[in-house]
Amino acid sequence: MPTNSFENLPSSSGSTESERYLTILAKKAFLTLWSYPNVYTDEGRKENGDGKELCDLLVVFGNDIILFSDKVCKFTSHKDINVAWGRWYRHAIEKSAKQLSGAESWIKRFPEKIFLDKKCQVQFPIKLPEIPERRIHLVAVTKGSYEPAERHWGGGSSGSLFIKTALVGKEHYDSPFQIGWPLPNKRLVHIFDELTLNVVLNELDTISDFVSYLTKKEDQFTTPNMDFLIPGEEELIALYLRHFDFKSEEHYLPKPPEAGLVVLKEGDWKQLQKSKEYRARWEENKISYLWDTLIEFQIDHILSGSASGIWGESTAAMNERIMRMMAEETRLFRRALGESIHRVNSINQPNKRFTRTLLSASREGRAYIFMTVPRPKEMSQEEYLEWRRGDLMLHAHGCKLKFEKVTEVIGISFAPGQEIMNSIDYFLITFGQEPFAPEVAEEIKQHLSVAVMWRPSTTKMKALRPIPFPHKITVLESISFWFKSKIFWLRKMLLNIP
Repeated sequence: MPTNSFENLPSSSGSTESERYLTILAKKAFLTLWSYPNVYTDEGRKENGDGKELCDLLVVFGNDIILFSDKVCKFTSHKDINVAWGRWYRHAIEKSAKQLSGAESWIKRFPEKIFLDKKCQVQFPIKLPEIPERRIHLVAVTKGSYEPAERHWGGGSSGSLFIKTALVGKEHYDSPFQIGWPLPNKRLVHIFDELTLNVVLNELDTISDFVSYLTKKEDQFTTPNMDFLIPGEEELIALYLRHFDFKSEEHYLPKPPEAGLVVLKEGDWKQLQKSKEYRARWEENKISYLWDTLIEFQIDHILSGSASGIWGESTAAMNERIMRMMAEETRLFRRALGESIHRVNSINQPNKRFTRTLLSASREGRAYIFMTVPRPKEMSQEEYLEWRRGDLMLHAHGCKLKFEKVTEVIGISFAPGQEIMNSIDYFLITFGQEPFAPEVAEEIKQHLSVAVMWRPSTTKMKALRPIPFPHKITVLESISFWFKSKIFWLRKMLLNIP
C-alpha cells in the first residue's frame, strides 16, 4: 500500500549532473521540505512496473506549485543557423514545454496520484492546494545554448536567451536564441538557461521572493495587446530588483501602458552587479541565512521522525505548517529575523532571560518571539525545558496584550551561547481578532508582572524599515521604450540602423 509521511522518505538528488545542480539550488532557495526531484505518476504502470516521471523537480509550498523540467542538449553547428537552432529548440525547449504542460494536466486531474519512487509506493507527502487557491508555475531549465548564442550575437553581448513575446509555437524555428510562447495556447513557460538559472535562484532565493517574481512576470506578459523585447532574463531581474514599493514592502515590475511594446536595453544587469549598492546588499543579506539554518535544523528532525511536540502529540502536518510559515518570509525580512537569532544567542548571563519580539513585515497579524533562557545548575533538563516553554507561552500572551492586532505568534526558544544550535523549541499559538476579555487580560498582566515581562521601563520599541539596498541606488534606471505601433530594436546581428 502506498504510504504518505515525511518520515523515512526515499532520498533523491536528481538522476543527472544537471538535475543534481538544479536540486542543490532549489533546496537552498525553497528548502528541503518543499523540494522533491524526480517525482512519478502511476500513468500506464503495470503490476510490478515503474511509474512515469512527472517532472524533474516539484516544489509545493502553500498554494503554489512549481514544476521544473531540466534538459541538457548539445547545440550542433550547421551552416544555416536556423537549422541548428531549430533542432536544439525542438529537443531542449519545445519538448520541455510539452512535458510541463502534461505534468500540469496530470496534477489538475489526479492530484493524489503523485509519488516519490518509481514503484509508486511512497506518496507525495504534501497535500496539494485546492483548485480555487492553486497556482501552478512552469519552469524549463535548458542548457547548451549559452556559448552558441554568445558567438551568434557577438560584440560582447550576453549568451542568455532573448525574450521576444511576439513569437508563438513554431515561429521560434526561424528566430535563433529568442523565446516567446513555446506552447501554442500561450501558457507561459519560464525558461532559464545556464546564466539566468543562477541569477534568478541566487537573487530571489526564498520561495516567497521567487514566486512573487514569477507571478508578477506572468501578470505582465499576459497583458492584452502588449509585447516584450528583453535581451535576457537577467535584464528583467535587474529591472525588478531596482523597483521596490515601501508601502507593500515588495519588489515590482513597472506597469506598462495599455498597449504597445516594452523594450529593455542590454547591460543593466552587469552595471547593477558592479555597483557598491549591490555588494552592500549581499553583505546585509549574510545574517539572514541564520533563519534558513534554523528552519532546516527543524526540518532534519521532521524528516528523521525526531521532532516532538512541546505539549502533547506532534503531527507532521502541524510541523510542516509552522516551518512553512517561517519560510514564507522574504530575504529582506529574514535579515531582521537572522539578526534577532544572533542577538538573543549572544547574550548569556546566568539566570537572566532575554527576549526579542518582531512583527512580521509581510504577514499582517504575525509576531515572532525569540527567547533564550540559561539553564540553572540546580535544575534538571526536564524541569528546565518545562520552565523555558512556560515562559515562552506567557510572553506570547503578553505580545497579544501589547499588540491587539496580533493573531498568530511563532515562538522560538533555546539556551544561549550555542555555536551549534540544538534543543530548540518552536511553537505556534493563534489568537482571535478581538482583544482578551478584561478578566483574562488582568490575569495575564499579573503573571507578566511576577515573571518580569513586558515592563514599560525595560521594553524597547524599535521600528524597522526594510531597505533592499542599504544605500541609495546611484546606478542609472533601466531604460524602457514604449511603442504603440512599429517595433524598433537595436541589437547587433538582429537589426542594423545607420
